[in-house]
Amino acid sequence: MTRLTDTTDPAVEVLPRAAHALGALDDLVTRRPPLRAAIVGSAGSGKTDALAYLRARLEREGRPTRSLSPRERVPAVDDEVTVLVDDAQELSTEQLSALLTRATRPEAGLVVAYRTWPAPAGLVEITRIVEHDSPPVLLGEVTLAEVRTDLMSADTACAQHILDVAGGIAWLVAACVEAHDLQDCSDDPAHRELTRVVRRRIRHRLETVSPAVRRRIESLSLGARDSGMHHADPADVVAEGYAEGLLTANGRPAPLVAEVARASVSIDVLIDLLRHGSIDLVPGSDLAACLDGVVDPALGVAIADRARAEIACEPGLAAALFERAVACGVPESDITVARAHALWAAGDGDGAGLLLGDMDITPDHPDHDLAADTLAVTWADRGMMSVADHTYRAMPPTTGTGRTRAVIAAVGTGMTADLDAEEPGPDAAAPGAPSTLGVALDLLDRGLRATLSDESPREAVDDLRRAADLYCAARDTAPTPELPAVVAATAAIGIGDLELAHTVVTDALSHTERCRRWRPRLLLWNAWIAVQREQVAEARRSLAEATADGVVLAARDDLIAAAVTVELARRYEDAAALGAAWESLKSRVRRVEPDLYTLLPLSELVVVSARLGDAEWMQPAFRDALVLVDRLGQPSVWATALHWAGIQRGILRNRPDDLVPHAKALVEAAHRNPLAARMAQAGGVWTSVLAGTIDPDAVETAARGLATVGLAWDGARLAGHGARRSKDKKVGARLLACARELHPRETPSPNEPPTGPVATAAASGLSEREHEIAHLVLQGRTYAEIGAELFISPRTAEHHIGQIRRRLGATSRSDLLAKLRVAMGVTEGAAR
Repeated sequence: MTRLTDTTDPAVEVLPRAAHALGALDDLVTRRPPLRAAIVGSAGSGKTDALAYLRARLEREGRPTRSLSPRERVPAVDDEVTVLVDDAQELSTEQLSALLTRATRPEAGLVVAYRTWPAPAGLVEITRIVEHDSPPVLLGEVTLAEVRTDLMSADTACAQHILDVAGGIAWLVAACVEAHDLQDCSDDPAHRELTRVVRRRIRHRLETVSPAVRRRIESLSLGARDSGMHHADPADVVAEGYAEGLLTANGRPAPLVAEVARASVSIDVLIDLLRHGSIDLVPGSDLAACLDGVVDPALGVAIADRARAEIACEPGLAAALFERAVACGVPESDITVARAHALWAAGDGDGAGLLLGDMDITPDHPDHDLAADTLAVTWADRGMMSVADHTYRAMPPTTGTGRTRAVIAAVGTGMTADLDAEEPGPDAAAPGAPSTLGVALDLLDRGLRATLSDESPREAVDDLRRAADLYCAARDTAPTPELPAVVAATAAIGIGDLELAHTVVTDALSHTERCRRWRPRLLLWNAWIAVQREQVAEARRSLAEATADGVVLAARDDLIAAAVTVELARRYEDAAALGAAWESLKSRVRRVEPDLYTLLPLSELVVVSARLGDAEWMQPAFRDALVLVDRLGQPSVWATALHWAGIQRGILRNRPDDLVPHAKALVEAAHRNPLAARMAQAGGVWTSVLAGTIDPDAVETAARGLATVGLAWDGARLAGHGARRSKDKKVGARLLACARELHPRETPSPNEPPTGPVATAAASGLSEREHEIAHLVLQGRTYAEIGAELFISPRTAEHHIGQIRRRLGATSRSDLLAKLRVAMGVTEGAAR
């Protein structure tokens, strides 16, 4: 190992770890006697070498010295003798008192060298006194220039690597310099051999420090949130670790120290940290890498336990941890169900299904119900609720919560023949007070069954709403065929209560941090409800968030996304945009078999397909949906929207006879369900309009009634139909005014400021009607298309455009378009 030698005396050699202090040491010797100083540094920083250097220099100059170790009594020597004290932090109180007496004599020579910890009060006082004569010599941290000098090499890369991995700690830098081989460096740019050699010395140091310091270093090296200092002062432990030369000044272990600590930490410590949730085995991390190849079943069990705790918030991490547990020796069959749960929660329903599909799970298996729930939900997510129901029948749940989830699947597919024998209730084996989850699912069971009887739809929806609230409070993360919030919201829509549906879904969204798997579905339902509430910005925002970052939706969720997309296009875009949206989505909607909880989006798709002349595409799904509600006894909460879609389908296809069974069903439900009552009234009026009988009062009443239950779009269409078929101009004008009033406009929600065309209406100098027409002109619409969109005649549209041209002083169509873009604050691309 290279040593730096004092040029005036070849016998004096200083190790590299103290070489950076040579200038300061020489300055001490050249000062006017007596020599009084403190040399401070961590373990291995070169304090002993520095004292040896000073002694040699002083003796060469004929100045007497006396060395003192902690094992000796402080000698009574003359003041002109320089007393050199090593490891002063280990001196007894008696020794420190004697040295303090010497230090108070200004002419007495004294040099004390000590570690930064511990710091006895007497030693601190001595340091303060001698520092009046000369500044302390501080050892321990090395610079890049010093490392390059020690290496006797101009290779900055090697020097920087050593400085980085050693954290600038003097003894560790010196060890790396000593192990460094310039010849091998070109073949080993990562310095693996150097690291291997130095590891042994670090490991030895870790074995000799106090348990508190070692636990601190291990915890920090593993990335633990728990520092491991349960019975020690954290500041003292950090100070001790720094004094031992294992922690840097900021209290962190050097990279090489951390690497050795991770590799040498005991399995028991790892298990303890895992069980307390203090460390994260993130795939690809240094900690995960150091466990490669480790086989220890006890560690594997701890990792599996930690994985179960991570399923709710970090399902992807949980799935990786289960794989690690198997690699550590945990039998795969012991954790298959939990692993499948994690995969499903992470969005890999197919992977979860594959794991469980070939597994024989007996009723006495501890995870029997979780296995049934997970497997059933993988089928429900694929849009096959009937297979989910079959799964529960093949694996009958053993708990009350499991039985309720089975009821959700059975009702969802209409297979309720044996439900009467399965009355809801708490688990027979569950003693004590009822749980939040148990009460939530009991209410869900009761409310869902009540929606099928039609005796009191409002009370049934109230039960479902309470169930949804309690389910959120319970923070349950188990798979379920349908969320209580979705069941409650769709049932609320089924009686015409859109505000309740909105509240239930937004409340549930605020709890999705406990189970992110449900967030896309809730966002999609929020978008659906927002469309019905004419909150277009909210609908688009929720739809975008649900499908952001390349999220691959399950087939059943994709059906909702498709319905929201075409509903937005139908209400707020032209026929070409609607047709394009339909063509891009139609192949996806046939992947899903109808179930009770997707009848609303399915009904929308039935209407859109009929409007676009593609009704046969949705005929199989429409037929199956009608069979489903018929099996359930035509419950109005669930069947009303489907029958309304049947009426719209018949109108759009100009087949009045097709309306009859659906109108009859709505009339029969009208006395029990407010939504059915509104629809039945509107259906009867619409039939009269198609037959040529126009009663303006009836038409307007029915149209406005539809608007009160979230069907303003349909109300506008009814009024528009009446206006076009009326031969009385006054009646036509009245109904057109009603249609314009009810027609949904793309307006911002009450909680956000107006933007785009709405915000620029006043600034443009146009009236509200002229602004609407100008917006459509910028989209390239013809007079006829504008008239159809706004329920006015093409001639009236032309008249309004003429007025707009005169207001803006436009001389041609291109000039009009240019001035409209400026006046309305839109770009050419946005207009398109």
